[in-house]
Amino acid sequence: MRNASGLEFIRIEHPRVRALLSLLGGQLLQYRPTGRPELLWLSEWAVFDGSKPIRGGIPLCWPWFGKAPAQGPQHGTARLGRWQLEQVEEDEQGITLALLFRDGALELRQRLRLGPELELEATTTNLGGAAARVQMALHSYFAVPRVTDCRIEGLGPDYRDSLKDCHVSGDDSCRFTPPFDRIYTAPRGKTLLHAGGLRIRLEHRHHDSLVLWNPGPALPADIADASGFVCVESARLRAPWLLPGQSTSLVLQCRPDPMEPGHVPAAG
Repeated sequence: MRNASGLEFIRIEHPRVRALLSLLGGQLLQYRPTGRPELLWLSEWAVFDGSKPIRGGIPLCWPWFGKAPAQGPQHGTARLGRWQLEQVEEDEQGITLALLFRDGALELRQRLRLGPELELEATTTNLGGAAARVQMALHSYFAVPRVTDCRIEGLGPDYRDSLKDCHVSGDDSCRFTPPFDRIYTAPRGKTLLHAGGLRIRLEHRHHDSLVLWNPGPALPADIADASGFVCVESARLRAPWLLPGQSTSLVLQCRPDPMEPGHVPAAG
């Protein structure tokens, strides 16, 4: 389906899952397994005209993270690129989608498996004749009742505090008061997010960092209220050289645990 600005979206309705994907950014915007609340946060002020990345869901930061190394958009070109849908497969457990985006000699393929669990695998291949350095982050916005009540286990013992410009060593089971912007430099492979009556189990593969972010009261223009999300980002930030013909991948798996007594999923 298309909106008034010509952006293309794919709505998924399956007995095991409901989801919404934007081909601008190749971005999963909504993901709701049957019997569970919506797991991804999408800003009510998100812009859907293609002039800027859509705020929420799981944007892909690629082929760089943060400011551009030269001229270019914040967090790379993939968030603003028009992706190609290559394949859709369906079975009793869910839907699998394959998407493609190219930027010069670099190719980014995304495989999304949507069902009772979510698996996102993003693979970069260097199709050029020269080595290239590539960063990537899966900028996941997880919906929570209130970010100040969240607890997260398994981030890692050490992080770089980007707001205070310092390195911190400590416990990897944390509660948080926004704002925070942390890069965990010795990340775990499994993370548990406690959010109200819901627990979300995250598994990260081929990552070298985990990024934790919430802007607090200093809101970007496309966020009305930041209290309802926390970003836990699987990332490859050390940017090793990718030789001609080589590929590298980043994988995120997301599984909600059975809900605790008394927690009722939102209607819709």
